[in-house]
Amino acid sequence: MATINNSYTFSISSEDVTVLGVHPKSGLPTISIQGSCTSPDGDVYDFVATNNLDLRYADRFKVNWNGNKARMPEVAGHGIQDDVKAGRQITASLIIPRGPRISIAKKCRDLFPKSKQLALGGVKSDEE
Repeated sequence: MATINNSYTFSISSEDVTVLGVHPKSGLPTISIQGSCTSPDGDVYDFVATNNLDLRYADRFKVNWNGNKARMPEVAGHGIQDDVKAGRQITASLIIPRGPRISIAKKCRDLFPKSKQLALGGVKSDEE
């Protein structure tokens, strides 16, 4: 079991993304981003960030979402359906505290802001 702290490094890129169909309620395509973090010892752990998991804020990304157990004391990735994972890997023994999850989600949202999410789904945004 590994718990991330501030000595870990993160890797998230816009190339390691899968765009799935448009969600009927949010109107946004479901975007699955694979990321990894590396411990100071060189151990690499994988995580997945996905939007459309909380429909109140559909454009926000959730990292290793664990359904109703979002604080993740248990195996990660429980609430992410297999089709949304889109073949992405999730290290089950990785616990990501709230701070790093927020940072990772913000980085994902910076890579894919709502306007870009709408464009990927073929929907015109209100800002255009």
